[in-house]
Amino acid sequence: MGLLLVLALPLGGTLALSSVLSFGPELVFASLCFTWLALLGSSVLASRVWGFGSLARDFGLRFKWIDLAIGLGVGIAARIILALVQVIMTLLWPLGEGEVLQGNAEIFLTGDSGWIFVNAVLGGALIAPFLEELFNRGLVLRAVQNAWWLKGSAKGRVSTATPQRSLTTATVVAILASSLAFGLLHTGAVGDLRSSIYLLVGTFTVGVICGFLTVWTGRLGPAIVTHVVFNGTAIGLLLALPPELLP
Repeated sequence: MGLLLVLALPLGGTLALSSVLSFGPELVFASLCFTWLALLGSSVLASRVWGFGSLARDFGLRFKWIDLAIGLGVGIAARIILALVQVIMTLLWPLGEGEVLQGNAEIFLTGDSGWIFVNAVLGGALIAPFLEELFNRGLVLRAVQNAWWLKGSAKGRVSTATPQRSLTTATVVAILASSLAFGLLHTGAVGDLRSSIYLLVGTFTVGVICGFLTVWTGRLGPAIVTHVVFNGTAIGLLLALPPELLP
């Protein structure tokens, strides 16, 4: 399980190269493809080697029409919650003179309109949410939950009298662990410590929300739609801003 969490670091680091070194949209696209292949490959491999060979059965990769409504509402709410969290963090840790916060969405907005559509719209708002939810809320969350549950059973902590309490503990740990992996996956995409911490807290918060949705519904559909709405609103706002106002 520790390997799954550590895997997030080099994946986020690929985007850090394109951000810190200011490379062009081609490297952004290449780093995205590397990340996507790693996320998809590890999920499929885990399903075939340790699971039933079905992403729907192993990781809950299923959708219902109601997921569109759930994801739209929760995605907008998550954006508002994150804004409040960032306001609180800024009050507790005020910005210095001339200091600005960097996000990870800006690196997708390099190049001409074709590259922006591929990297930002297709990549950041559609493909990335799908694969990141499959990996973090599908593979990581369920793997941690099962490992914690089996560990408790092996040590005799799980009895027929208190199964729900132990399962609840395993679920909470799994949501937190998958949210940490989700945060680490994104933190390397910015170049300064303050922005990295803000991004980690923000993505961790969104990860907890998506983790709760996954556990509550038993499928990935609501979390994926929430993630699409959350990313799409950020990218849409950045695209609407004049270039001179971008960080």
